[in-house]
Amino acid sequence: MTKSSSTKQQAHGIKVIHFADLHLGVENYGRVDSKTGLNQRVIDFLKSLNFLVSFAIENNVALVVFAGDAFRNQKPNPTLQREFARAIRRLTKEDIKVVLLVGNHDLPNMDKQAHSMAVYNALETDNVIVASLAELLTIETKQGAVQVATIPHFSRSQLVAKLKEDDVESKNKTLTELNELITQKIERFVSILAADIDQTLPAILTAHVSISSAKVGNEERSILAGNEVTLLSSVLQRPEFDYIALGHIHKFQDLSRGAYPHLVYSGSIDRVDFGEEKEDKGFCLINLVRGATTYEFVKTPARRFVTLDIECKSDDPTAEICSLCEKHDLGDCVVRVRVKVPAKLKEQVRKDEIVEALSGAYFIAYIAVEATGEETRTRNPHLTESQTPAKALTEYIKTRDDLLERQAELTEYGQKLIDELMQRKA
Repeated sequence: MTKSSSTKQQAHGIKVIHFADLHLGVENYGRVDSKTGLNQRVIDFLKSLNFLVSFAIENNVALVVFAGDAFRNQKPNPTLQREFARAIRRLTKEDIKVVLLVGNHDLPNMDKQAHSMAVYNALETDNVIVASLAELLTIETKQGAVQVATIPHFSRSQLVAKLKEDDVESKNKTLTELNELITQKIERFVSILAADIDQTLPAILTAHVSISSAKVGNEERSILAGNEVTLLSSVLQRPEFDYIALGHIHKFQDLSRGAYPHLVYSGSIDRVDFGEEKEDKGFCLINLVRGATTYEFVKTPARRFVTLDIECKSDDPTAEICSLCEKHDLGDCVVRVRVKVPAKLKEQVRKDEIVEALSGAYFIAYIAVEATGEETRTRNPHLTESQTPAKALTEYIKTRDDLLERQAELTEYGQKLIDELMQRKA
């Protein structure tokens, strides 16, 4: 870059969008749309994605950095891949460069298999860079050159293999000792990338990782239950970079604590479940300037989730519940109702009438009724000591109205945790 163009870049900045954790394919609380054949929740996520794309085009963005987890699982169906590709194509047609970082949901179960975004490399798609390695990229955008250092999500097996390449003994290590070795390996990756930065050009570090100080929701708790490696913010927040674009945690949060550069989880662009009910959803618009980068958070039109907590006071709980439901504007909302009612009145709660009162809602997740004042609880006869942990988990979920919608997901994570515990005992 010439001196004059570098000066111009510093004065005006390069416009960059940072987003992450699309999880296209989430179908919680949705039905199939007859016009498109897509689940309505998939349509919600595509609406937020296309809002982002239109915003990027209208605001003359030069670079979009996606910090990982494009799809809900490692094997997205062709329809989801097509819809994601259409959005990426809209960006690249406007000469917007796109960096696609590989997240944990993008990784295949077996190391030798292709990840879900490998097709863009195979087709050598113009203006799209897929980042599956720790590397430093220099990208020429329509507004100037940008350096992007990438730390994708590495599986534990990949990182253990890297340790072996360094002749680091990983056998017979406790989980704590192994995690420490892996953390040191990732820190070395970052140090090497930082050392290669050209100080005359603006630089972004993008990583799909867990930071120890981050606030996590239901989705991340399920992942972290598997003892995932977490990093200190200081590992990534280095002065060689001008912005740290993070993925993996669904809640938007800036972990920089007033220091430079900003260390930001953009969060997901739509809500996955009720754990994200009160979170703003969106992406970050960055004004990238060497040594003086700023950003703003832009909200997407994400589907609203609403919880109605009702503690009945009257002798006619159904009428009381229906009256309170009808007072809320729930037309575009996924709704759950949690009711507390005296035990003696529990049988007077008529769910069909409550459903009718909620008929204007987009989707009713569940109506849970808790009887208060009960002196005893009856043990679930289907839960026995002879059952396997997986079977017991399945039976327990069946007893919880608030968990039924996530049964498949919770069972999957539960089985992974059980398998890991069994491997440790072996």
